[in-house]
Amino acid sequence: MRCHTPAIGARIFAVAGLVLLAGCSFFSHRVTWTKSGATEDQAQSDLAQCQEVAETQTGVDQRIDQDIAAANTTAGNIDTTTFDSMQAFHNERRFKSVLEDCMAQLGYSKVE
Repeated sequence: MRCHTPAIGARIFAVAGLVLLAGCSFFSHRVTWTKSGATEDQAQSDLAQCQEVAETQTGVDQRIDQDIAAANTTAGNIDTTTFDSMQAFHNERRFKSVLEDCMAQLGYSKVE
């Protein structure tokens, strides 16, 4: 009988989490935006603008998270794979949220 050490168990859990996240991304669908009277060029320009806003905001959030993590480090060798996976998922959700808010403020509606 084999006993798994906590580090191996954490790695197995992290890999399972990554597989689950990859599966969710694979089955997710794209969002189309619509706005009465908007041309295709205007819609693409507005989407690009909102993507830039979302990238900027999530970049700020990530730097804050990194600063907090750096301040909270302890001596020793800690496997952060699971935390990093959860943080990536959080960052993706935050990006989508900021993007959706920006497009809604510009008068667009989601078509799923």
